[in-house]
Amino acid sequence: MTANKESQPIGNRLLARLPAEEFELLGPHLERVKLSHGDPLIKPGEPIRRVHFPVSCLGSLVAVMQDGSIVEAGSVGREGMVGVPVVLADGVTTMETVVQIPGESYAAPPQVVKELFDRGGHFQKLLYKYFHTLFIVASQTAACNRLHRIEARLCRWLLMSSDGVGSDDLRLTQEFLAIMLGVRRAGVSEAVGRVEEAGLIRHKRGHIEIADRAGLERAACECYHIVRNEYERLLGRPGEAPRL
Repeated sequence: MTANKESQPIGNRLLARLPAEEFELLGPHLERVKLSHGDPLIKPGEPIRRVHFPVSCLGSLVAVMQDGSIVEAGSVGREGMVGVPVVLADGVTTMETVVQIPGESYAAPPQVVKELFDRGGHFQKLLYKYFHTLFIVASQTAACNRLHRIEARLCRWLLMSSDGVGSDDLRLTQEFLAIMLGVRRAGVSEAVGRVEEAGLIRHKRGHIEIADRAGLERAACECYHIVRNEYERLLGRPGEAPRL
């Protein structure tokens, strides 16, 4: 992980919607950091040392079982924040969060984020809206994993990851896709092959590129559109002024 100071955030949808007077309280404490695949952002049972506002990276929230098996519970990209327990609890969680798609993020000290949240201003309202979307995403993902075909789920997740990092170029391994979809790696290989044969993606080892976004959206299950519309309803579209 490398870091340097930044005076103005670009790319994170939460930070972009902070009014100037509140950003002035947070901005001096932000560091723009480069994150690599596998970097730990939150370790289970340990104090959260930095809150992250992703810009071009994707964080994966995973549950680790006693036998070592891993299941993804959610992901966080440029629409959100890694470190929710800092403002809602005591800064410790049983969930692990690691970087799955490398890129950049803005990091801040937990106490600074908590103090700004506790002021009860626009930042607090934005985070409350974001917390609501997390419940929507979790609920929709549970239904999706139970009801929809693997190819449609794969298309949904690729689109959500693309939205999260702001790119159609995704550095992903099939091993991670298997964890995310909750299926065997062989099943992921078959699904990726079928989606690629349809001309929707281009795939090589550790790398997936979206070739036909409109087609991928048509192939995705309804869950992608429900979640995307909810983010836009509560947080606005990228580039829009905040609605608080």
